[in-house]
Amino acid sequence: MNAEPSVSEEEFLLRFKKGQESPKGDWKMCRKKTIVPLLKMEHPFECESREGTLRGEPGDWLAQDGHGGFYPISEEFWSNNYEIVEDEK
Repeated sequence: MNAEPSVSEEEFLLRFKKGQESPKGDWKMCRKKTIVPLLKMEHPFECESREGTLRGEPGDWLAQDGHGGFYPISEEFWSNNYEIVEDEK
């Protein structure tokens, strides 16, 4: 016979949000292994994603993930985190 837990699963859920102190632990610095196809957009656009509808502005980048999903990347985020790889297609 299995006893019902006295605490709900919701009470054990960890939540993280921007601006809070990072949890203590052995953090690893990692780099994505994939080449991400990006397209510079000239007009406003929307993408349906797991997170819902995401919007991009003129000058933002349209990215396609390894599962075929699309998402916007702002020019500022792109310039700080991506570089164009000419030889990969």
